[in-house]
Amino acid sequence: MDTHLARFAPVLASQRALVTLDQLRLGSLSDDTTRSLLRRKVLQRVRPRVFALVGSSDSWERGLLAVVLSVDGSVASHSSAARLWRFEPRPEDHYEITVGRDRHLSMRGVLIHRSGIVGDHDRTHRYEIPCASFERTLADCSALLSGYQLGRVLDDGLRRGVASLRRLEDCCERLESGPRRQMSLIRALLAQRGIGFDPGGSKAELDVLEVFRRAALPMPVQQHKVKVGSKTFRPDFAWPEWRVFAEYYGVAFHTGASAVIADSERLTALSAAGWLPLVFTHASSDGEIVDRTTEALHQRGFG
Repeated sequence: MDTHLARFAPVLASQRALVTLDQLRLGSLSDDTTRSLLRRKVLQRVRPRVFALVGSSDSWERGLLAVVLSVDGSVASHSSAARLWRFEPRPEDHYEITVGRDRHLSMRGVLIHRSGIVGDHDRTHRYEIPCASFERTLADCSALLSGYQLGRVLDDGLRRGVASLRRLEDCCERLESGPRRQMSLIRALLAQRGIGFDPGGSKAELDVLEVFRRAALPMPVQQHKVKVGSKTFRPDFAWPEWRVFAEYYGVAFHTGASAVIADSERLTALSAAGWLPLVFTHASSDGEIVDRTTEALHQRGFG
């Protein structure tokens, strides 16, 4: 590394080999020296007032960080934040940032929103890049994704532990609908989930839950704790009142010797304790799920 930049090594390491003009000045590097580093191709300008070490590895994430660093107080947002949070599905990738309402600027290849993120509620870091929170990003994408798609994204975030229904509710209280935001969709997601909602172990489990809902069957308890002897089991769905439980066996989580042993132990223990088991797979049709569940519940006195 050039001797002039040695003292900026920690900054460069934490910012994907990027450094801003303000950071160089704060470190007492003169503008003449900076211009010399540019002429000698030690540094290259990648965005206004943002430089990169020549020869360092480039990436989409570094490009996004350079955009954010070029505008004081900005954060990655909308589709950029959706990519950082691994939304699936997500809007088409763009470099997008949100700035304060009083900022008026444009930048090549960048979408700039002036909706204003205030305080710490809606901002965080993802992969060391300042960005909008998961919940704020979900709200900002509400005009770009359908209600069903937003629900898939939210439930996946809940399963991964990067989203919170409480934080989403708080976010709703701070935001309003507009041309680029449909908060009614976000409020509908919250109303559908409610207190104590469990997103399940996979999207497929939520699809099965929706089948129960559409068929107007009694809604099961997700991940209900059942203690049998010294062991506690948590079936995917349970109707404790009728002692019926259902499991969804997805290929990804229920293959291999260890999975077979665990599944067999759970089914055997719960059946021996008086619970009636149901097992569904990706091959189970909606009609089959409804018919078998209805029959099991009727056997146990429902209706």
